[in-house]
Amino acid sequence: MQTEMWVGLIGFGGAVVGAGGALVGGWLQQRHQATVLRQQQEAARAGLLEERGRAAGEKALSELYALRRHLKDCELRPVPGERQPWRGIARTLIDDAELAVMLMPNAAEVQSRVADAAGLITQTLMIGRDEARMMTDGEHRTHVSLCLGGTLEAIGVLSAFMRGDPLPDRGRLVSGHRERNQRPTSPS
Repeated sequence: MQTEMWVGLIGFGGAVVGAGGALVGGWLQQRHQATVLRQQQEAARAGLLEERGRAAGEKALSELYALRRHLKDCELRPVPGERQPWRGIARTLIDDAELAVMLMPNAAEVQSRVADAAGLITQTLMIGRDEARMMTDGEHRTHVSLCLGGTLEAIGVLSAFMRGDPLPDRGRLVSGHRERNQRPTSPS
């Protein structure tokens, strides 16, 4: 009976080892599958974010190019009838472009640079109707040129980002506007 007992114990031990191996193997396989699934989900999420960012960037570029065309049509007086009031149209276009840029993920520097350019454009556009009517042709062209300069800088920054190129240096107009409008920091 001794032999039969040993055979039974060895058989039982083999079954325990086999079952333990199957459990450990199943656990390892499940863990690996969970890791692979998590990586696939992260990659899909990153792809979706990149796709959304690209769409937002394309929308912003479209608005900026529309603003550039609009400003070119308004350079000389009299401004064409379909472009009146040109300042309101320009404000809407730059607001739409800035909104689209703000929806771009992982683009903090681009968002900051476009916001600076939008600030220059918006500040230039904010004058009263009476003041706008009293402007000389030279003053009108200067306002349009300032808006156009900010628009071209925003286009340059956004285009470089979307191509994957380094961002260009800040332009003179936007740098000057940024320096004039920075809030002084109070010492703590």
